[in-house]
Amino acid sequence: MRATARKRPPVMTMQRWIFVIVAGLLALVTIAFVYFREIQNPLQSEVEKAKAQAVEAAELTEVEQVYHHVWDTSSWIVKGKGKDNEQLYVWLVEGAVPEVVKASAGITQQELNASFKSEHPDAHIKRIQPGLLDSQRVWEIFYSIGEQSSPYKYDFYDFASGQLINSYTLPSRTEP
Repeated sequence: MRATARKRPPVMTMQRWIFVIVAGLLALVTIAFVYFREIQNPLQSEVEKAKAQAVEAAELTEVEQVYHHVWDTSSWIVKGKGKDNEQLYVWLVEGAVPEVVKASAGITQQELNASFKSEHPDAHIKRIQPGLLDSQRVWEIFYSIGEQSSPYKYDFYDFASGQLINSYTLPSRTEP
């Protein structure tokens, strides 16, 4: 007669499988977080450096926004509030003295947006930011007109007056 042996319970029970899956997912999320942070670290340190430089140059009490503009030169523009709660822009270019400009000395981003929308009602604005074009303070508008496959355009407006300085159209296709 054959002896009936008891079957051993499986090593991987349902609870152990759940534990292994959750631990694996947590490990993947942690690795992704550390990788993303490591990738962003140089940019974040540049932003912090620009903030510190602008706070020192203009004695800002609050930093509202930091813009990085690259055209013919790379520049950082820091928007913030001064001691008397006045809006200021600080233009930072490597090797040059920081330029502090009161926001009231120029056209505001909202005024430029309204003016641009009235001239180009079918434009899809992607970004409006301050910048430098040929060492002149400008507002840059990056946009497309009409359908999504239309070419993108850059318009540069004088920071003080809001007058159009130049317009560039990117090619819709590039050839090899």
